[in-house]
Amino acid sequence: MKKNIIKMAMMALAVMTAAACQKSIEFQDVVYFTGTELSPVTYMYIEGPATLGLSVSSSSKLSSEVSISASIDGAAVEAFNAANGTAYKMLPAGSYSLSSPNFVIAEGAAVSEPVNFEILSMDDFEEGVQYCAPIRLNSTSNGMPVLEASRTIYVVMNQIITTTGIDLNRSAYVRFPSIINNPEFHNMSACTMEIRCKVDAYQTRTNPYISSLIGVEENFLLRFGDISCKPEQLQYAGRGASITSKTTFTTGVWYHIAVVDNGSNLTVYVNGEVEGEVDSSGKNPIDLAWEYLDGFHIGFSERGRMIDATMSEARVWNRALSPVELVNNQCYVDPQSEGLLGYWRLDGLNDEGKFTDMTGRGNHGELSGSGSEWVEGLKCPIVD
Repeated sequence: MKKNIIKMAMMALAVMTAAACQKSIEFQDVVYFTGTELSPVTYMYIEGPATLGLSVSSSSKLSSEVSISASIDGAAVEAFNAANGTAYKMLPAGSYSLSSPNFVIAEGAAVSEPVNFEILSMDDFEEGVQYCAPIRLNSTSNGMPVLEASRTIYVVMNQIITTTGIDLNRSAYVRFPSIINNPEFHNMSACTMEIRCKVDAYQTRTNPYISSLIGVEENFLLRFGDISCKPEQLQYAGRGASITSKTTFTTGVWYHIAVVDNGSNLTVYVNGEVEGEVDSSGKNPIDLAWEYLDGFHIGFSERGRMIDATMSEARVWNRALSPVELVNNQCYVDPQSEGLLGYWRLDGLNDEGKFTDMTGRGNHGELSGSGSEWVEGLKCPIVD
């Protein structure tokens, strides 16, 4: 019996030793783009020529100098879009450069000296388009492997747009008569409604202390305040459901606010982050064409519920946008984007004295009330 126990212990020790040896054999030092451990995407916010410093790291300090060759891989943009549901474009030729084709990690170091990725000119950039430059690590001078998940870094360019918005001052609002009974906005199985706003003051004078943001009362409405929440909390209300935001909003700060219903789940987002969600599978279809209280509005839902805020970039879609789309498209979208039913930049009035529907569908907004003001020089996105 004792011999058997010893034999079994020796066998167990042999297995453990073999496993340890196997782990030792499998471990190798690797190089990778610094900062890509969680995501291969990094962002640049640009208004003109700009520089982003990049570096390559090693999983341990090196005993001798290593050079890692790199190149810009424009062909990778299409594959990235297909895998991630994005619509990035490769940068226009001649608008960018790398300061060196090689990253060098010195002897005794674990991080290379920076190599600069540079935007040389924005002359050929299209307004609102998000560009992407994939930069790929190709090979190392000593044969050291590259960590595959961090072989390519995707540098995404967010163009900073300077635009104009309208301050409604709780004395004006925007109405859309042509949307009432419009079949495109009726019985929608999926919908995204979004807007940018900066509130100057929340409703504290008239019960139930509601400041209406965008939508249709009792059907699909985003608003601040209610008897069930604070005046500075965001709320979705309609079709027998409500969501109240976790965030308590402040004045003087720009927010991108969206509600997305994919037919089974309704989610409220603020700056691309989930604020709340509810099951919508048993709800009636969304009806933004409903004529109740004169229908779809910006800054109004019924008397006494106007908003004291500056607004821009209002949109309605007949599909559920992804969180990535919400983040990427805060400042501008292509007016011919799939599923875009209405797009109002709220940056000025056309020759007819209306807010142009950028989609070309003719659902122009009409400014009602008085006391509104134009606010110029608005930057989007806002970069701290």
